[in-house]
Amino acid sequence: MFDTGEKAHRVAVLGGSFDPIHLGHLHIAEQILKFGQADEVWFIPAGMHRFKTQSIVLDFENRKALIEKAIASEPHYKCLDLDKAGMGDGSTYEIMQKLKNTYPQHQFSFLIGMDNLPQLPSWVNFAWLKENIRFIIAVRPGYSPDSLITAQLKDFSYLNCPPKDISSTAIRYRLKSGLSIQGMVPHFLLIEITRLYRALLK
Repeated sequence: MFDTGEKAHRVAVLGGSFDPIHLGHLHIAEQILKFGQADEVWFIPAGMHRFKTQSIVLDFENRKALIEKAIASEPHYKCLDLDKAGMGDGSTYEIMQKLKNTYPQHQFSFLIGMDNLPQLPSWVNFAWLKENIRFIIAVRPGYSPDSLITAQLKDFSYLNCPPKDISSTAIRYRLKSGLSIQGMVPHFLLIEITRLYRALLK
């Protein structure tokens, strides 16, 4: 354990492949801050682990660089490489343990969509997660809270905000099809994201 010298904050963690990062990701981060769910939002892109290599298109360093550019003007956002390839198994349990051990002065929450809530008990070491991590549950249209699962969580809250109808899957599909992704990603990353992905999605 060591002292990082940072002021204590409530930190919301956004994990995912971010393949690529888009305005939907940034919107949910904005809502977390707007509704007082956290003081900072930390983005943690998934590494190229064995079980993810078939689904992730862009390499880790480029995905991380795009996130850093997307959040550069927002002082309450940060991007960490805790899940970089070769550094672990990529589980939420492992990542949150690393965060709590490295930044013991911070209070961490993990964002999960209500649509993913039913799978939560099958996550690696759910027994530890439910006792040690606060969950921010993003409300999704058409999904209802699962009280059998939330009853097991020591601490959680709902984030009730309309999601943007944007996904990384849709962005990759449009790029592969030669279509524009304008309005789906930060405008200043439009050319770079288009170039990077079209070269890989031929």
